[in-house]
Amino acid sequence: MKRLVRKADMESLERTRFSGLRSPIDDHPELILEEHVPLLRAAIWMMLIGSVVFMVLLLTSPQEYQRRVYPVAALIALTGVSHVVLRHKGAVAAVRLLILGGWTLATYASVSAEGVRTPILAAYPIMLVFSGWMLGARYCLALFVASCVAVISMAIAQHMGGIGTAAPVPPAFVAVAQLVVLSISAVMTLYLLRLFRDRYAEERRLNGEVTQHLKAAEKRVTDLRLVAEHIPCLVFEGDREGSCLFANRGFETFFALPINGAAGTHISNFIEPDTAGGFAPYQDAVLRGEVVEFPTRKRSAEGAWRNFDLTLVPKHAAEGEGIVGWYGLMYDVTRREQAVSELRDKAMHDALTGLANRLFLDDRLAHTVERVARAQTSAAVMVIDLDHFKEVNDTLGHAAGDQLLCQVARRLEASVRSADTVARFGGDEFVVVIEGIKSLESTEAVAAKILVELALPFTLGNETARIGGSIGVAVYPDAGRTAEELLRAADLAMYEAKAAGRNCYRMCRKDQNLV
Repeated sequence: MKRLVRKADMESLERTRFSGLRSPIDDHPELILEEHVPLLRAAIWMMLIGSVVFMVLLLTSPQEYQRRVYPVAALIALTGVSHVVLRHKGAVAAVRLLILGGWTLATYASVSAEGVRTPILAAYPIMLVFSGWMLGARYCLALFVASCVAVISMAIAQHMGGIGTAAPVPPAFVAVAQLVVLSISAVMTLYLLRLFRDRYAEERRLNGEVTQHLKAAEKRVTDLRLVAEHIPCLVFEGDREGSCLFANRGFETFFALPINGAAGTHISNFIEPDTAGGFAPYQDAVLRGEVVEFPTRKRSAEGAWRNFDLTLVPKHAAEGEGIVGWYGLMYDVTRREQAVSELRDKAMHDALTGLANRLFLDDRLAHTVERVARAQTSAAVMVIDLDHFKEVNDTLGHAAGDQLLCQVARRLEASVRSADTVARFGGDEFVVVIEGIKSLESTEAVAAKILVELALPFTLGNETARIGGSIGVAVYPDAGRTAEELLRAADLAMYEAKAAGRNCYRMCRKDQNLV
């Protein structure tokens, strides 16, 4: 194992050591921009004009200097070819041609002229710098070695009298040569500097934008966490395996967890649904990209049961591809459900007596008829109208009348089974629905019991009142087969009871045959 590690380390070190031998231009071609080409073209023209001037000086000089024309002519040819390459092949190829051709011409001119004393050798450092950037480290090292060998060889040859025997050129020639070399060096250096100045400025701009985006993203994350901490919901985040990554303080408080106490715990330990399969089917769905919603009921740390609507939303990767987890939101709906239940009760029950109101009665009676029809059993509907209720209201007041209605409601509930329905139909009229009667006699017995209860005295504050009741009874299916038919038949029977002298009941059968 150690040998494998050492071998891998050596390969990594070798790759690192020689990875820089490539040209930066090869790795980053975007460094060369269109606006850099005019500067390079100016450098080539400067080389061409300087070479032509030097050529004119040589041609007008004495015969002993004219053999120096050949390197200058070669330089003119090199700059001309470089200009053509720049136009057709681009800046990189042109610079590379100038480097290699320039080094060769500088070496040839030095050998054919004054050897190591010639100012042309000042071009070697320029060639080395540009060879490193435009050709790579291998070329730079090769030119460095070749330059060292050339300089040493020229020095030895010059010491032995092999080269440098030509007569020294006049100072004007040396000045022109120096100026040309200096001008070319300045322009090429400016070209190289502009390459990296522009790129560095672009990098700084991009880095500035990235920094701003990072700060903005961090601020958004901070703001979102701040919102999550104060939102009146239980907020959490999970990964693909279901482990909790984040939970807000509401979540931690509800389950009595310390700060960051939920992190690393599987979320099913907190929100396991009361459904087949548990949390797994919902997690599979959200990881497929679906938004999942389901109700759940949980006990808080204080022991109180709370109802929640839970929503899971997929969490996508930063690149927008793939789902790496999900966000969860648990909204406590206990109070809402209680409020809805209370509103439903108010809508379905009489505000004064607490009995079922007419709306609730219609619904209950319709369901009763459906059930007894399926079961082929029977049911009875009783319409009860209080006798002498108006006299109580007129003599004792409406408050006493309200007390009387409430006491009547309690006596009616006590006279029937808990499964039967007692409703206030309106004013001093009540309805009783009895399901599953076994015989007409049992129905008559209930009606008689109600009459006895209504005939007993009622205590209303310091006063006592006596009333009675007139009851109409309709039995399914003889008196009708729908809720409306039964109510209408029982109502007609109730009026028959009133006409018979009140404080009695009458039963309505098919075709309104009253008994």
